[in-house]
Amino acid sequence: MNTLRAYLPNPTTMALIAAVALVAAVGSIDPAFAQPAGGSAFQPIESAFDKVLDFLTGTFATTAATIAVSVCGYLALTSRIPWMMCFSIVVGVAFIFGGAQIVQTLSGGGL
Repeated sequence: MNTLRAYLPNPTTMALIAAVALVAAVGSIDPAFAQPAGGSAFQPIESAFDKVLDFLTGTFATTAATIAVSVCGYLALTSRIPWMMCFSIVVGVAFIFGGAQIVQTLSGGGL
């Protein structure tokens, strides 16, 4: 462990190197990058979240929810599922597909 310390610079030199790197980084920033070019600065993030939302509530989610509710129905038909589990599956599906309306109602956007 002492042999590694022999190769490291002293703390003053490391602080000086860090300060020079910080000044160089701050000096190279172009202020034009901070301004949105005709749109929202968060547009790429919004686009990514829109794609995730489309996936979570789109065809894949509809198919998965249909299979889950069908399996729940068959298990309930044969009395092999606890009713709380069946209830939680149905409520989960309702939350997934009603999430936008629930958030809009809670944020005061509608009734």
